[in-house]
Amino acid sequence: MAGVRGKVVYRGVHVTARFELDRKGIAACAMGPELRTVVLTFAGAEAKPYAVSISPRSDREHKHYADSFTVVPGAVMIRGMRRVAAHLINDAPHAAAVEWGNAKTPNGHRVLGRTIDHLMKPNPHADGL
Repeated sequence: MAGVRGKVVYRGVHVTARFELDRKGIAACAMGPELRTVVLTFAGAEAKPYAVSISPRSDREHKHYADSFTVVPGAVMIRGMRRVAAHLINDAPHAAAVEWGNAKTPNGHRVLGRTIDHLMKPNPHADGL
């Protein structure tokens, strides 16, 4: 068979499956609009609500940490390939103090770190994919 390319990954009685790595195609998928939509939707539906739910509250009249989360699109580099990303950002003036602590609050609440920990737990409702 002239012109057939790719490494044989399966050979059966009636079929032979081949695979040829398409780095440009994978890079296009990794930065594509479909994946960006999924990533941003996940961050808005899962990460942000969880972060808000565990954020500390106060009775003071100021912009509260829990009300200061936004999800913004971005990109990250993983193993030499750019990939879409969603950044969960808190822009409250006291965000650093809430996260890491300061002289008034020596132990930070680590809201964003705990959110990542939560998202990394296996989902008991996942269908195995």
